[in-house]
Amino acid sequence: MKKVLILLFVLFAMSCNDSEYSKKIIGEWECSSWIETETSRDKCGNNVYFKFENDMTYHSKIGSDDAKGVYRISDGLLYSTPEGKLEIAVEINTLNADTLTFTMSRSGNEEILTLVKKK
Repeated sequence: MKKVLILLFVLFAMSCNDSEYSKKIIGEWECSSWIETETSRDKCGNNVYFKFENDMTYHSKIGSDDAKGVYRISDGLLYSTPEGKLEIAVEINTLNADTLTFTMSRSGNEEILTLVKKK
């Protein structure tokens, strides 16, 4: 019984966190850093932009690639589905009023992207 209560508490805490994340992610975000952990190289180059809307749609621009689609947050993961493409998931490390940091894997290499909210 104790294990069931602990599991329920963890699930409740995660769902509350997801709800808070869903509110805080709304807005426009610009790249602060994009670190490839294997090489410590910063790939930001001031060319990364995301805009998350209240209706669960988003627009992104990475370099010359524009994308738009839908997103959702579940269990501390940000899932995005660009139009005509497969769903992508990244692990949210930080999401507060002005910073969004997530870990992703591109070509099997860990990368950490930090975005700051536009004012």
